[in-house]
Amino acid sequence: MDDAHIAIPSTFTENIFHKLNSLDQHLYFRWDLTSDTVTLQLPVPRKFRDLPQEVHQASTMLWTQELLHPDDRPLLHTYLHILFQEHTPTSDSIRKTSCKLRIRHHKNKYLWAEVHLLTYFQGTRPMVAFGNLHSIQAQKLWLHRLQQRADFDSLTGLLTKDAAIRHIEASLSMLSPEHDAAMMLLLDADGFKAINDNFGHLFGDGVLAKMGHTIKHHFRHSDIKGRIGGDEFVVLLPHTANLDGVRRHCADLIEAMHHDYCAEGRRLPFSISMGIALYPDHGLTYRELFKHADRALYEAKSRGKNQFRIYENKIYQAPQIKSQRDPESTLDLQMKAFQDNMAEFILQIFYETNSAEATIDYALGLLGRLYNFDRIVIARCDLETGAYQDAYEWFGPNGALLKNVTPDCLTRRRTLILRHAKPTAYGVMAICEDTAKQAQEDTPLPNCHLGAYAYSLITQGEATTGCIGVESTRPMRITPELIRSLNVFSVLLGNILLPSDTSKHLRKNLRILHDILDHLPGLIYVVDKETMIPVYVGRTMRPADTGIALDTPCYKLLHGRSLPCRSCPLPSLSPAGQEYLACELVGEDGNMVAAHACNLVETGKEAHRLALIVQDHTEAAHEETP
Repeated sequence: MDDAHIAIPSTFTENIFHKLNSLDQHLYFRWDLTSDTVTLQLPVPRKFRDLPQEVHQASTMLWTQELLHPDDRPLLHTYLHILFQEHTPTSDSIRKTSCKLRIRHHKNKYLWAEVHLLTYFQGTRPMVAFGNLHSIQAQKLWLHRLQQRADFDSLTGLLTKDAAIRHIEASLSMLSPEHDAAMMLLLDADGFKAINDNFGHLFGDGVLAKMGHTIKHHFRHSDIKGRIGGDEFVVLLPHTANLDGVRRHCADLIEAMHHDYCAEGRRLPFSISMGIALYPDHGLTYRELFKHADRALYEAKSRGKNQFRIYENKIYQAPQIKSQRDPESTLDLQMKAFQDNMAEFILQIFYETNSAEATIDYALGLLGRLYNFDRIVIARCDLETGAYQDAYEWFGPNGALLKNVTPDCLTRRRTLILRHAKPTAYGVMAICEDTAKQAQEDTPLPNCHLGAYAYSLITQGEATTGCIGVESTRPMRITPELIRSLNVFSVLLGNILLPSDTSKHLRKNLRILHDILDHLPGLIYVVDKETMIPVYVGRTMRPADTGIALDTPCYKLLHGRSLPCRSCPLPSLSPAGQEYLACELVGEDGNMVAAHACNLVETGKEAHRLALIVQDHTEAAHEETP
């Protein structure tokens, strides 16, 4: 027939609708809700010919006969619940519903379909539903392929960071702490930066690809393996309790990765270090396990690299592991560690407990026992009204005498005490060794059984955010060691443990510092303010390693510079104030990183003042020029 004689329609006709519908291959059906019968409208598209033309007791048979995918049963149950339990009379007696689910295609195979339903009611009673569905299998497969591309790292073939976290969290949620065991492994390359810098990025990419291939084929298919950083990888071993077997497995992997890379006549060593955390002993969530595996990874690197370490909770477990000690002996060890380095001990507690409240409670008890106090109190200060409110208290054997007083007496007592506060080399403090003598010279304190006290203001910058006070029912000597301890504790409270609730900036600082505590290697150190030579280096502020050149200034040793960083905080710190300065320093890779600095009470050689510097691990977007 000549094309000129074909009638070209100018509007939609029934024939056009029919032809378009045949292309889309919709399946139409009617669901009689009074008899619970589903009837398919003929003709049935070829994709759905495995479905019976009529289904009786449909609300049950659709899922018992697996006409719907088992994972999609909740959709059916929700639809029926809404129809028969929640419908209320309205002017509109038709309800529209749409969803996406899987319909049986052939035997045990399913197709994704989009379903549209019109449900008709008589009053509140559902009578009949008319619906259609069409296959969206191609779209689902395409989306799945895109998701696969997004979930897998193209270089190593392992999961990306986001996908690895998602899969690990899902796997952990299926485990029971009472019955299951699992392990998280963190792997980090040793010497990769030197290889990448000297041999080029393409060569470095090849090294990472080989790492990914080795990791992928070294673990089970059911293990979750991901690349979470440039040269850092994570592996979760679910349902794994054989620690000796994992030790052998990790040793084999480390040996397989240990070799030299050669290019352009040069030879550079390469190896990996690993940290291991155990579920449920070291955590139940991704964050908890990652934090402890990261801690173990640091230990492996600090002990010489090319090895693995299993996380150990040193504060609470070490005494019991090393020897059979009674509780009093263990407490003595903790008291000695607390006395020897209070700042280190408190930071360790904060790291282990992941709780500022638990850290404060524990430290108050040790401080009270160490100096034989009857009461220690930490109070917050309202920045608007200046009023103090007790936040934490600890009581010794005679603490009841100081506790059983009226709130008015406590308020008057604190007001009179803080009236005597004045700037000292250890911060702003109020100190009295004998309140009876003070009463003869000044306004007497209320009769509250108070014999001696020492209070230190807690500050953040120029703002007073609270105070910490120690009290005794008897006169007692306030020693320099006690004053230094109060100062250290007040600095940690003001800057890390007890930030102001009213300051978004301070809460941000706390989050930064908390992240730093999770990634402390090389990020926290103490320097002599005059010589700029490090006194302490490392995550726990332990004395600098013997391999470190102790006569080398921090800008050269830690930042790779010949001159101090332009924004070095040391010149800006006052001689002995409690300010807390934010700054940026040059990181190991030359990029700028955020840092904070504050004074310490302890003095170094020749009575030089010391400063604590806490350096973030987050890179800034720019670099500093020499």
